Amino acid sequence: MLCLGMKLDATEHRLKNGMAITIRSLESEDASLAVAYMRTMYASSPFLARETEGWNITIEEEAAWLQKAEADDKRLLLGAFCDGQLVGLCDFSPVSTMKRMVHRSQCGLSVAPDFQHKGIGQLLIYTLLERAKQAGYEQMELEVVSSNSKAVNLYNKFKFTKCGTIERGMKYKDGTYADLDIMMCRLT
Repeated sequence: MLCLGMKLDATEHRLKNGMAITIRSLESEDASLAVAYMRTMYASSPFLARETEGWNITIEEEAAWLQKAEADDKRLLLGAFCDGQLVGLCDFSPVSTMKRMVHRSQCGLSVAPDFQHKGIGQLLIYTLLERAKQAGYEQMELEVVSSNSKAVNLYNKFKFTKCGTIERGMKYKDGTYADLDIMMCRLT
């Protein structure tokens, strides 16, 4: 049996401000865009788990990872594109492959700084949740920096609820810490 994995063909969306956004699965051909996007995000956001120095992925390594992700029928990696530029990413994958936990998925979401607060995050999370339901997941989970109120508010809009906090869940280069909220959304 041939496994084609999860894939979302390109869908076009018009935001309230008139901006045209394309949402689609990332493919191995997008590796250079993905590497550049993540370098920008790690350099600009205190809310992501990695520091810039921790992102040393080559385009070839990213292409191989994307190809593997494309073939996985329980994982989806979506990109938001504006005029050919990658401006947002989100993904889901299983929390575990153990039989008692296969109903649970975990997700991540980011939007480039110049494209935040325009509705792209909402579009991505909505699409991600719909596809996770189609994949048979019963719940979606995530961790978010507690002080990232804009992200927490977005997740709340989509019925994510806080189920705990990991105190000092992230440690920054300067020795300071950030708490992480654990959030969950029921899909069934």
